[in-house]
Amino acid sequence: MKTNGTSLDLHGIKHGQVFKTVDKFVGRHIQKGTNEVCFITGNSPKMKMLVERVLDDYELYAEENILNPGKLVVNLM
Repeated sequence: MKTNGTSLDLHGIKHGQVFKTVDKFVGRHIQKGTNEVCFITGNSPKMKMLVERVLDDYELYAEENILNPGKLVVNLM
């Protein structure tokens, strides 16, 4: 896992760790007042689905980046 400001790279994260990792990342950025965050999932449909499940708890929606389908963009505002 690598973080770069408002991006979280999930390569190398086991599926069982996704919920906790994404939850902490989103929660921290909501508290900071960040407008947008990104998740680098690669092309794994399962990884994207796991991220989206966490986002559902926050009533947030992820969009695939049109130029990079392995990147999910989330508007936090």
